[in-house]
Formats: sequence, C-alpha cells, structure tokens
Amino acid sequence: MKLGALLERRRQRRARAQAAAWLTRMGRGLTPGRQRALEHWLSSSMNAKEFSELRSILDVAAELKGPMRTALIATVPEPPRRAPLGRGTRWLAAASTALVVAASSAGMLWLWTAGYLPRTYQTGVGQMHSVVLPDGSVAYLNTNTELRWVGSPDNRRVRLLRGEAFFEVVHDPTRPFRILLAHSEVQVLGTRFDVYRKRNGEVLVTVVSGTVSVEGLGAGEGDQPSWMRRLTANEQIEYSTVGLVADVHPASALNAIRWRQGIIETHGEPLSKFVSDLSRYTAQRIVIADPRAAQMQIGGAFSVRNVDATLERIARIEPLTVTHRDGQLILGYRSTPQRSRGVPR
Repeated sequence: MKLGALLERRRQRRARAQAAAWLTRMGRGLTPGRQRALEHWLSSSMNAKEFSELRSILDVAAELKGPMRTALIATVPEPPRRAPLGRGTRWLAAASTALVVAASSAGMLWLWTAGYLPRTYQTGVGQMHSVVLPDGSVAYLNTNTELRWVGSPDNRRVRLLRGEAFFEVVHDPTRPFRILLAHSEVQVLGTRFDVYRKRNGEVLVTVVSGTVSVEGLGAGEGDQPSWMRRLTANEQIEYSTVGLVADVHPASALNAIRWRQGIIETHGEPLSKFVSDLSRYTAQRIVIADPRAAQMQIGGAFSVRNVDATLERIARIEPLTVTHRDGQLILGYRSTPQRSRGVPR
C-alpha cells in the first residue's frame, strides 16, 4: 500500500475513534467549553463525515426492539476498559466504539444488510445506472441523480435529492413504499412510475402501471397535506413547492421513460425546451445565442449519448448553427438556406 493511502486510512480510523468518544461524552452532557471544542473538531470535513455516519447508525440502532436489538448488541465487542462510562451511556459507548473504530464489524454489517442504514446511490452527468434497493425494489437512475435509502425493513422510504429515477416497486400491501421530496411525498404499494425532480424545484411524476398517491406537504413537521392526488397508468402530474403546475392529465408514460434507452422524444416543442432537457446529459454549457433559434419547433427521437452529434443532426434539417467556443456549444440561427444532406438513421 502506498504511503499516502496508508496515512489517509490512519487519519480516518483516528477520526472514527474521536467521533465515538465525542458521542459518548454527549451522552453525559457537554460543558460550554466542550461544546466549543466539538464545533472546532467538526470543522474538518473528515471529522464531520465520520461523526454524521456514526450518529445515523446509533439513531437507527437505538430504535431497535426485542430480538433485533439483542442480536445487534451480541455482535458488539466490549469497549476498552479505560473508556469512561456514565450512567445510562454504557451501551452507547460500547456501540460507538465497536461500530465506528471497527467499521467492518459484524454489528455494522448486520445493520447494513438488514436495510437499517442509509444508503446513497448516485450517477454523474451523462451516466445511467440501476440499483436494487434493500426491500428488493429496483430504481433506474437517470443522469446526475442522487437517491438515498432512509428506511428500514418495516418502513420503505427513499429520498430523491436530485435528478430522475424510474421505480419498479415490489408489491406489499402491508408496507407502502414512499419517495420523499421537498414538501411532498409519493406513496405506492407496488407499481412502475417515474419521478423527476427538476433543477428549478418542480417535480414531474409519471405512472406507467398501478396507482400512485402524491401529497403536497406543509413546511412544518407533521403538517397535514395541502393537496393530494391519485394517478393511474398513463397519467402525469407536475407541481412545485407552492402548488400544482399541471394537475393530473393523460400522458404517454412509455415516451416519458425513453431516457432509459438513451433517447429524448419530442413532439413539436420549442428548441429552448428541448435544449433544457438535452443539457442534463452533458457537462458542456449549451447557449442559444439567437431568439429565432429558440423558437424553432423540434420533433423526433434524439440520442442523449452524444449531445454534439444530436445538435449537428438537427442543424442538418433546421436553420441552426452549432459552434464550439470556450467549452460551450453556441446555437445560432442560419438565415441562408442550406441544402439538406439527409438525416442519419
């Protein structure tokens, strides 16, 4: 192992041990001086990461009951004898020392494989990926998407932090599957549907099969839904944090999820909207320099796997120019007609 990697692992193990010690101290209460010392310690990104992960583990573990709690504690070795133990914090200290300092311990592995620990799934710009969630449901992640499992075996929950995901949910009438978003929640028992959280905060839900319930939630914890809608196959809804943008309406669900085949399908939409969708699949910035180009009506099925080639294809049949400049794609309007060279199949 290279020296740099070895030193990094040592720093990480030290941060884990310190995180365990801080959580043990917090169980007994912190003096103002200790609180300031903790805040200073958390200013390190590595320390903050280890502290956050351990706290999540212990929050979940502390909620376990009966045999599940007994099974977990049985996997946790005793803490070092020199570790100070306060009244009511003995189990916390043992768990924090074992689960963090020995991150690959059976206790942590047990929580992970049982589906209690948060899991994060991500794709980069232009990437697509499918994942199997702890409950057996499958999520297909579109470009630049982040999805987090925040549930448990009895409480199936994910949080869509950004991007778009298509879900194939395992049917279970006793355990609804929920997708949490900013001020909204999508709930199903078992179905196939797509959720797209746009950059501007709007959410688009499209149902392929089954029934989906969508609720707009208040800003406070435990607030009653401000609105609720049910969607069935080939229906769609769009909303923002302030309310409905487009109420439940018919939609071609299969067209909405053609991104899974690397395709965007459009039917006479302005180039400006098409470019907004296409730009999700490239790190290059696409700029429409001429308002005449922005209003062009674009129709057809286009590949998202090669954005440059897609724009060049459109330029062959429309009065559009495509220029590469300073890492950007500049789209202009060509007033002089150009003889079509045909559209590649």
